[in-house]
Parts: sequence; structure tokens; C-alpha cells
Amino acid sequence: MNKKNKINKLIDIVKALRDPNDGCDWDKEQTSLSLLPYLIEETYETIDAIITNNQDDIKEELGDLLLQIVLHSVIAEENLKFTLNDIIDAISNKLIRRHPHVFKQKKKLTKEELVIQWNKIKREEKKYKKNDNFTILDEKTEKSALLQALHVSIKASKLNFDWNTYKGPLNKINEELKEVEDELSKKNINKEPLMNEIGDLLFSIVNLCRHLEISPEISLLMSNDKFKNRLNQTIRQFKDIDDFKESSSHLKNKAWKKAKKS
Repeated sequence: MNKKNKINKLIDIVKALRDPNDGCDWDKEQTSLSLLPYLIEETYETIDAIITNNQDDIKEELGDLLLQIVLHSVIAEENLKFTLNDIIDAISNKLIRRHPHVFKQKKKLTKEELVIQWNKIKREEKKYKKNDNFTILDEKTEKSALLQALHVSIKASKLNFDWNTYKGPLNKINEELKEVEDELSKKNINKEPLMNEIGDLLFSIVNLCRHLEISPEISLLMSNDKFKNRLNQTIRQFKDIDDFKESSSHLKNKAWKKAKKS
């Protein structure tokens, strides 16, 4: 079986799992949104496998990650949005476009020249995308302490070391918040114990999310996007970013409140 047939086989398997009549009930009810926690989880599991350099684990986790990509593409195809071939075409075109020294000019570049060329091409791409919400706030992170906290708390729960209901971590949040306030009330604030108390507060919030069956990672991502969009809307009410930075807190808060209503 050639490579093309193998990827088609995987697509056919996923389509069979999502078949309205004969498919798997769990797979059928999934949406791109509901799959986000699994996409994030599989990404980090792949990272862990690569870090530990276990080739069998890397192969398995890359397969799990590939499944997530195929699932998202099949769902998009069902909704007449795009297909896996469209995804492959898009990334192929991007790679060719971003590597003119390989595919067009046939020219060797230094590391410095490669960086300059890469950044220039990316800037040109963003001009054509017309992404009004793009600012320096759109920088992405690569690691998640939230998921680590979630996995640790899940393991503890499996050992019967857990609260009976969500009220346990909810009360713990109030307790940890009080301890943060106590640290801040000291005459000489010590950063290390303060960091520990804030970490305990965050860990308690993750536990609350777990009890409520809410992904803390997705929740925070949604809040990040909401904040970025509102801040971008706030900034656009001024002449430019410099005007925003130099404006008074009163004007900024007024613009922020207006952005929240939009």
C-alpha cells in the first residue's frame, strides 16, 4: 500500500467512525470545539515523547496527533469548509513561498539572511491577511503549566485523594486567595513565598475546572483571546499605539468600557 492509499485509509476510518448510522456514538458527537482539549493534550504528549527520546512513544504520539488533524479535516469537510487535501496544499504553498532561496533563487543564505528573509515574508503575508486583531499580544506560548497541574490532580483523584464535589476546590480557592493577601499585607514582601501561594491558588482553580469538567487550558485560551480582542478594539479608538500609551488612565478605561460593550 503506497503512502497516498495509507492516508486515504486513515481518512476512511475516521469517516466510518463518524458515520451517522453505523459510526461510534462518541466520535459522531465531536465538533472542532469539543476536540480542542484532545488536540492540546496530544500535542504535549508528543512533546514529552520527543524530550524522552523514546522512538516507539514518538511514533505512537505522532499518530495520535495525526488523528486529531484528520478528525478536524473530516469535520470541516462534512460542513463543506475544506478537506485534508486543502490543508496539505496550503502548507505546501506556504513552505515554497517562505523558502524562495530553495525553490526559486537556488541561493545559499547565511543564518542572519534566512532570519531577515523569513521575517520579511511573514510581514508581507500579514498585510494580505488583513488581520485587524493582530498586535504584539498575539505572541504564542509553547508550554502549559495548567495542563501539568490538571494531569497531576487527575492522578491524585485516581488514588482517591480528592474532594467529593466542586465545593472542595471552590473553598480552597478562597483559602488560597486569603493566603496570597496575607503575603501581600506583609511589610517586606518576599517574592518566593508569594509565588508559592499564587501557584497554590492557580492549582486550586485547575482543580475546580476538573470537577466541573471544564478544560482550564481552553478556558484560559478563550479569556486570552477575549482580552486581546478587547484591547485591540480599545487601541483602535486612538490615533495609534503611541497615542494609546501616552493617554491617561481615564481615557483608556473609557475606551475599554466601550470595547466591552461592542
